[in-house]
Amino acid sequence: MKHLCKKLVLLSIPLLLYLAFFVTFEPNNYFGIHTSAGSTAPIARVRAFTEQKGDYLILGDSRLAHFDMEQAKEQSGTLWQNLAFGGASLRETLDLAEFALEQNPNIKHFLIGLSFYTLNQKYDTDRMSSLQDTLNNPLAYILNLEYNVNTLTSFTNWTIWLKQKMAGETTLSWAEVQIERETGNWQHPTDYTGADGTVYPVHTQLAEYPNLIYPNCQNWAVNQEQFDRLLQFAADCESKGIEVTILLPPMADNILQEICTPLGITEQMTQTILPSLHQSAQKAGFSVLDYEWENRPEFEDDKQFFDGFHLDTEYGLPIFSEMVFGNLTE
Repeated sequence: MKHLCKKLVLLSIPLLLYLAFFVTFEPNNYFGIHTSAGSTAPIARVRAFTEQKGDYLILGDSRLAHFDMEQAKEQSGTLWQNLAFGGASLRETLDLAEFALEQNPNIKHFLIGLSFYTLNQKYDTDRMSSLQDTLNNPLAYILNLEYNVNTLTSFTNWTIWLKQKMAGETTLSWAEVQIERETGNWQHPTDYTGADGTVYPVHTQLAEYPNLIYPNCQNWAVNQEQFDRLLQFAADCESKGIEVTILLPPMADNILQEICTPLGITEQMTQTILPSLHQSAQKAGFSVLDYEWENRPEFEDDKQFFDGFHLDTEYGLPIFSEMVFGNLTE
């Protein structure tokens, strides 16, 4: 029996060491041992909310996920909490909004992202139920392959940063390095030339983005169920004294010209969806900030867009942030 216990102890050592490694380097701060998460993944955002429930919430996809929250506070005079994450469908955004309201009935304001892309019937992912299961089951989180891969990637990035720090090649802290940035100082001709030799008038990542999203936009049709659900959620919130602002973020001109107009999306959005949205907003009292169709900012796309949907976090997003949060002053 004594020998068996020794063997069990010896066998448990590698597991305990890996557990310590996992808890230290997993980027989502699931266990709350770091000041903040080094990720904007859904699990990171929702876990942060369950630990500290904010009253002013941002929800949506990746276009709303990278706001500088200090700038948002400075512009609006309010401390916002960002629950937006990459790839969030409208269904997931509303599932998360309802979850947040259950967790914190004292929420004062929802800023909810909406766009033609998230309104697409084809774009209807549903991860909230599995996300909630993972939130309530640490073992499931630890055993999840994706989160283990993310942990190993985080560790690799940490070792690279540490070597650079020791060599004096960077002055950034590890927390600063983990901030997700989408920016590029594009150089001619390298960053303007496609794999086939085509030289574009804008950087390649922007120029080729329409081709990337085209398959998902073919035969575009509105997800009426989720659109109606959004309008009802906003109306219900307003009736309870909770402010709702629906934000349509901008897209680059080539998305409008090469995707939306040829595929008939522009016509459906401007003649059907937007009138319905504004009519509901007027009736229920919620707000709409539309920078996708009606109030398109005059951006220099090549510099201020990282790709067709996402503003450059250095050259474009701060300007857009000022537009948005300047309209949300309390």
